[in-house]
Amino acid sequence: MTSDTHSERTKDVKTYTARLEREKDGRWTVELEEEPRVHTWGKTVDQALTRIREAAALWLNTDEDQIDLVPVPVLPKTTGRTVEAARAARDQARDADRLAVEQTRKAAAALTGRGISMRDAAAILGISHQRVHQLLTTDTAPRRKAG
Repeated sequence: MTSDTHSERTKDVKTYTARLEREKDGRWTVELEEEPRVHTWGKTVDQALTRIREAAALWLNTDEDQIDLVPVPVLPKTTGRTVEAARAARDQARDADRLAVEQTRKAAAALTGRGISMRDAAAILGISHQRVHQLLTTDTAPRRKAG
């Protein structure tokens, strides 16, 4: 697929809010906030989201890959706040990790730029000499594999 084809396909993708609610029997009901007539259920959140994507594609007469869902669970206020706090903390940790990598790269460059060996720079920074080499030979912070 060319980048032009990819960009054409991604511009056709529509985002919908999938409102999830757990029923007393444990199943999850889900509906599109933008089109409440599109609704379904699943035993798990993943199953409910798969089914709502299928239902939305049928209702909207489009391909499933053209539908992006933003799951929004209906939760008690205290639980919802706890979930949001956890998400915010993970976002903050990712930002802090990016900053730490960039600062470590700058420090490694400053140390080696003063003639200090990569091994000694590594000892000063508390990282391996291989990591110093990696930081100095990449323009951007390396991306971790998802998983």
